[in-house]
Amino acid sequence: MILALVGDNEFDKERRIGQFLDKTLGDRKDDPLARKILFATDTNVPSIADAVMEACDSCSLFAGEQTVIVRKCDALHTNDAEALASWILTKPNCQLLLEFTKLTARATKKDEGGNKSSGSLHKALKEAGTIEKYETPREWDIPKWITQHVQTDFGRRIEPMAVSYVADALGTDLAVIDSELKKILLLDPNGKEISLEQVKLMIVPQREIAAFEIREFFGDRNPQAYTKKLRELLDSGVDGIAIISALESYAVRLLHVRAMLDRHTPPKEIASKLGVNEWLFCTKLNEPRKAMNWPQPLLCRVIKHLCKLDSEIKNGICDSRMGLELSLATLVVR
Repeated sequence: MILALVGDNEFDKERRIGQFLDKTLGDRKDDPLARKILFATDTNVPSIADAVMEACDSCSLFAGEQTVIVRKCDALHTNDAEALASWILTKPNCQLLLEFTKLTARATKKDEGGNKSSGSLHKALKEAGTIEKYETPREWDIPKWITQHVQTDFGRRIEPMAVSYVADALGTDLAVIDSELKKILLLDPNGKEISLEQVKLMIVPQREIAAFEIREFFGDRNPQAYTKKLRELLDSGVDGIAIISALESYAVRLLHVRAMLDRHTPPKEIASKLGVNEWLFCTKLNEPRKAMNWPQPLLCRVIKHLCKLDSEIKNGICDSRMGLELSLATLVVR
């Protein structure tokens, strides 16, 4: 078995590596003689390709072959990449996993480290092995990932409102989401469903979730309710950057939804693509209606304005409460 993991989703890649070791070694996965872990960045190894082929031909006292894992394969020298490609095409009987951030079908130019991976390695892996892609979910894909993760890895259901709370409270760091959700298992080890009450009790927001409250009024383009909520948030001490971040991510989401609606994609299908609960998306929050409140060019200008305002705050250009409030109020009051 020859397997290549490609992508920037480190959390899911690490889990896949653990599954690979479990499958190939079982109870022997902790036997140092049964597995070999190499790093393509290791300058003490003259040739990674030679080390891989030698390790794959070795055996432990309890098995006929070693399981070999090569990390950070993006750093492979051209000669090593081509040597591995030629060897892989012979379809050797081995247990080998290669981990990449990027692996393209065409040879890439030299990167900052002075190395490049050959497209021949991609071709060889595609022909004689298996390539699995692990990309970090985009922000609007996080609810779908949470739902699937809870069902697949925890064997439970999770309420749609609980999914929304977790996504808004923790952002896109999958390792943090996994760690925080595991707290629920300690609270209720025999439960069948994770509720909104449980996540509110056990999960401390990693970002200012209070800023989330303003999104509904922003989506409705309701200037009175929006400016009132904006003032309440600022009066209660919510950081301006947190409000900007919440509005920016929501504006991008609305732009994404609006683009699909303009292509005549049914709202139910959009909910499925976003990985969100259909009732929550179409009825409770009615995001299709909110998206239609905003023409695409206007949303693009709003997003650009929010990015500029975020930069100005961080650089000390906009440092007054009144200036921030006026700048944010103009998003809807127009």
